[in-house]
Amino acid sequence: KHHQVREQHSLQSTNLSGLFLAVTNKKPTQASITKVKQFEGSTSFVRRSQWMLEQLRQVNGIDPNRDSAEFDLLFENAFDQWVASTASEKCTFFQILHHTCQRYLTDRKPEFINCQSKIMGGEWAPV
Repeated sequence: KHHQVREQHSLQSTNLSGLFLAVTNKKPTQASITKVKQFEGSTSFVRRSQWMLEQLRQVNGIDPNRDSAEFDLLFENAFDQWVASTASEKCTFFQILHHTCQRYLTDRKPEFINCQSKIMGGEWAPV
């Protein structure tokens, strides 16, 4: 049984969590997603988890029929639930993530489910 915790990724939060998508500029190119947390009173971020982009299996937009800030990321060995600051911020992150997956992953690309069509460049995403 997994204990799931919904984290608030918000500029108004005193404990700020965030996701960073990074791509190396060395060959071979590597892309990773890093989960960070900033604790109250601190100006620096602490790395909590890091996954290579190849470990990402599924991106779940929760509801393709409404603007929602919630989303889930499923990795080979982890499941993370998130709430972005806004639905627009989530959409921007998804667009960049989708583009990065298409560009840098050759074999096994993650599936994007329950995503609004604008995230996928105008194509309908499977539900």
